[in-house]
Amino acid sequence: MERTEFITTDTHTGGEPTRIVLDGIEDGALTGETVRDKRDRFAATADGVRALLMREPRGHADMFGAVPVPTDRADLGVFFMDTEGYLDMCGHGLIGVVTALVERGDLPASPELTVETPAGLVDVTVETADGRVRRVAFENVDSYVCETVTVDRDGGPAEARVVYAGNYFAVVDADSLGVTLDDAAECIEPALALRRAVNDAAPTDPTTGEPAPVAAVELTAGDGRSCVVFADGSVDRSPCGTGTCARLTLHHADGDLAVGERIEVTGPVGSTFEGYIADTRVEDGVTVTSPVVSGTAHVTGEHTFYRDGNDTLGSFTIG
Repeated sequence: MERTEFITTDTHTGGEPTRIVLDGIEDGALTGETVRDKRDRFAATADGVRALLMREPRGHADMFGAVPVPTDRADLGVFFMDTEGYLDMCGHGLIGVVTALVERGDLPASPELTVETPAGLVDVTVETADGRVRRVAFENVDSYVCETVTVDRDGGPAEARVVYAGNYFAVVDADSLGVTLDDAAECIEPALALRRAVNDAAPTDPTTGEPAPVAAVELTAGDGRSCVVFADGSVDRSPCGTGTCARLTLHHADGDLAVGERIEVTGPVGSTFEGYIADTRVEDGVTVTSPVVSGTAHVTGEHTFYRDGNDTLGSFTIG
């Protein structure tokens, strides 16, 4: 039986993995005018590759991935995936991809780059020294508060703030869910239950009037810690790049963060991202922010994975 090879470079950004697929995907699976088109084509015709590389036995329940693609609109095109599907934007993944491709020489070691994602164009700043990438910052797509959803719980009501930051987040104070951020595993079930309840309430995007389906839940604490739960209970080991953007946008909306004021957000394993609001504007009564987040990624390995026709097990998750 035929054996197919997939070449990847893996990174971690603040502890959160990104498996970057460099080769092995058939060209026909990446056709389209925009990166969003290419992502959708891949999802429709080659989703088994995502499952193969994200899930066991080659991946794990919390694996995350990225696929660089050609684009005429930017220096780089990339889309993002996990064990359950696809996201329009990912901050930690973007930092990992840029770090790996610059260090490989696949991207110019330019201090300023533009990346096309399914969510839109993202401006990136790269700090290098001695041929290594020391830090990557990105100015995210437009971010804004959508609405507040009150969720009834056994322990009392909890308020979730729905924010768009490239993906739709439900941001909630961890105390209101009866959990602390000392043990990320304890956050998973309450976060998934909250996401179900918020999506049952059918929040809308104030800029389009369209549904705003929440992809991830961000539990926050007053000391700057956060824990982001996504997919089918995956926990972001990093502070979450787009989640940090959502938090910055909320702080600004609440009057707690001035334009240009920098804060640090800490993830479940103690790694940090720095962020600030670069600019704001008001469109049709909605305050739109331009959040900037920076962090550091490291290459963890280069891999050749096989899909062997004689291996009938395929890919799977447990739990």
